[in-house]
Amino acid sequence: MKKARRRDEPSAAALREMPEADFSNQKWERRPRIAARIAAEGMTFPGRGRPRKGQEVGPSVMKTVRVPKAFWDQLEKRARAKNLTVHAAIRVALAEWVGRAGRP
Repeated sequence: MKKARRRDEPSAAALREMPEADFSNQKWERRPRIAARIAAEGMTFPGRGRPRKGQEVGPSVMKTVRVPKAFWDQLEKRARAKNLTVHAAIRVALAEWVGRAGRP
């Protein structure tokens, strides 16, 4: 008995049923507040995932840190309350500790 072929792409019929995408009515806006904050603070706090091309904030060094589980849990809770990722919260704390400006 032959094994059924696995399709990784949509079928031609499915593609015909899809409506055309219309990007002509999209609005693009400038963000002067964000640009002013970057100019004033001199640093940005990246969001989740890889930054878009051209938005990199510079080279970074990856380090491993060990902390007790209770400390990490408290850090997660406080970061969530401030609407930050845990790693962004750590960067804020480190930036304040070494004397750089920096709350998002």
